[in-house]
Amino acid sequence: MTDASKPRDTLLHENRVLKAQLAALLEACQGMAWVKDPNGRFVAVNSVIAQAANCTKQDMAGTTDFDHWPAAQAQAFVRDDQLVMESGHLKQVEEPLDQQANHQTVWLSTRKVPVVGPDGRSLGTAGTARDITEERSTAIDRERFANELVAAQAKLIDELATPILNLWEGVLAVPLIGTIDAQRTQKLMDALLQAIRDQDARRVLLDVTGVRTVDREVASLLLRAVRASKLTGARCALVGIRPEVARSLVDADIDLGELPTYSTLAQGLAAAIEKSLPTAISR
Repeated sequence: MTDASKPRDTLLHENRVLKAQLAALLEACQGMAWVKDPNGRFVAVNSVIAQAANCTKQDMAGTTDFDHWPAAQAQAFVRDDQLVMESGHLKQVEEPLDQQANHQTVWLSTRKVPVVGPDGRSLGTAGTARDITEERSTAIDRERFANELVAAQAKLIDELATPILNLWEGVLAVPLIGTIDAQRTQKLMDALLQAIRDQDARRVLLDVTGVRTVDREVASLLLRAVRASKLTGARCALVGIRPEVARSLVDADIDLGELPTYSTLAQGLAAAIEKSLPTAISR
């Protein structure tokens, strides 16, 4: 039996059943749910969106987004509806909503689909929106924590890459490990000059025991740090000169100038203490 041949009472009853089913379906949705006609008027809504709009479900029927939300947001909602109807595809977006009930802004995860009739004509749109404000805040907090953790790790790596130890009053030791390049030397120089100033150091022991090779470039970088330290009133010495490093310096014909060198840190520290004693006593 076609709709045209059905009794009027039967059609009215079926229409009421469909409306009741639609209302129940919208209420069962998580978050806001609604259906609009092609002109953007609300056909049916659930209680969640009605509460956000600070009105009843009955009051929202026949109204548009401009009746409930700030103009800019309403315009964005209408624009999305048009895109959905024109494309014929689902659209999902995260967007803010200024709730009229409590004057608070929440973030929604919105899904909109076109409503298409049997003849292919657009009958409007249907959509749901879930409040993700707390999830979004948690995600932002996680991202901020992750960024802070990365920054803290980077700082720790820098500190480990350029450790500065206070071995004696006025005597600092800088144990160098691994590969030395221009960037690391700059960080070393900045940290060293700050430590010299903060601790009023007069002697600095550059320990190259853990450095793989000391070629001309590495020596040049170290001498830069030496000259910068000297300008602040601190004298440097190179310690930890292993035999293979000594040979590489000689083979490369590298002139360390008047920079004192010692084979071990202990020897360098003993010499630094001896030279610092008159200063320490005078204090």
